[in-house]
Amino acid sequence: MTSASDFLKSSIRRVLYSARPEVCMDVARWALEHKLTVMEIYPPVLDEVQPHIKDDTYALDAFAHHRQALERPQTLTTIEKASIRDAVGFVELPDGQICYEGNWWLPNLHKHPAYQKCFFLKQRHLKGNWYSFLSMWASEYYHWFHDVLPRLENTLPHLPSDTRFLINEAPRAYQIESLKAYGITAAQLELQPSGIRTKVEHLWFASPVGSENMGSGEIVSRVARRLKKHFLPVKPSLRPRKVYVSRKKAVSRRVVNESECQPFLEELGFDMMVLEDIPWHEQVSLFSVTEAIMGPHGAGLTNMMFSPKNAAVLEIVPRVCIGPHFLILARQLGHQFQRLYAEPVSDESKGDMRLSMSQVMALKNNSGIS
Repeated sequence: MTSASDFLKSSIRRVLYSARPEVCMDVARWALEHKLTVMEIYPPVLDEVQPHIKDDTYALDAFAHHRQALERPQTLTTIEKASIRDAVGFVELPDGQICYEGNWWLPNLHKHPAYQKCFFLKQRHLKGNWYSFLSMWASEYYHWFHDVLPRLENTLPHLPSDTRFLINEAPRAYQIESLKAYGITAAQLELQPSGIRTKVEHLWFASPVGSENMGSGEIVSRVARRLKKHFLPVKPSLRPRKVYVSRKKAVSRRVVNESECQPFLEELGFDMMVLEDIPWHEQVSLFSVTEAIMGPHGAGLTNMMFSPKNAAVLEIVPRVCIGPHFLILARQLGHQFQRLYAEPVSDESKGDMRLSMSQVMALKNNSGIS
């Protein structure tokens, strides 16, 4: 039975989170309508993506969903008195609209408390020039290297020298380290906590490069070259490696019979690794000599960006719809890509799966890894 106190709390919450502001789907168009300068800094990625989707149902579906984003060039504009909402970093335009770009899935934006919130108890004003690294999932490994840094790669040459950067409240080590390759130090970063609305004097807004699962292989390659130049030792190891990326420390999409598979993988030359145990700059060095990468769908496969061309990329996926992130990226980077379909353990297992031993043993006949 609901108490009067619970009813009151529920009523207050419904009022507090009852806002439904308009969503701006195209900031460049909005800026032009408001007589602001819009600079095109990278062409549409449609032609970079389209050759790689034709034989894959998931890629074709994602292509259709994101086509408008793929057809737009990356643009840069300066917005006066925009606000950054909450730790997720939703950009609120001066007229109250919320920017969709960089957040990828409209239903998730609509359901997010930072979108629905009517007012913020904590507010602050920051003077000067600002650029935001924030968006939904921006601090996650794949999205940082596939979405955030490529967005920055084209933008940085156009930013004023005194620009400062908004970043998530608890930056990951790989975020701080990778920004050093761009000459961005911790002193230039401003943490954006949850529960706060930050109004900035001048926001330099760069639209994304494509979408979250279909971007520019050319720019990802540029990012990888920059990071390798900054972090690789003068004389890196020349011994080629094969790496199986384990997700045993993750909360989802684990291969539950990895220990059973391990002897056969080792026979093929694979080292089974838990990347959470390896410092990020060492991962750059490791994958720069990795000729075959295998593992469940997840962040670790992003490291193919550091590998030599024509590496073998084997993605283990459950027999359900899965995003085409790594298929597109692998093909754009010139790698050989293959999916291995595993059986889901159960509906309640958060995507955990079992890989058949017959598939593992069949890898002996795969010319890309044998």
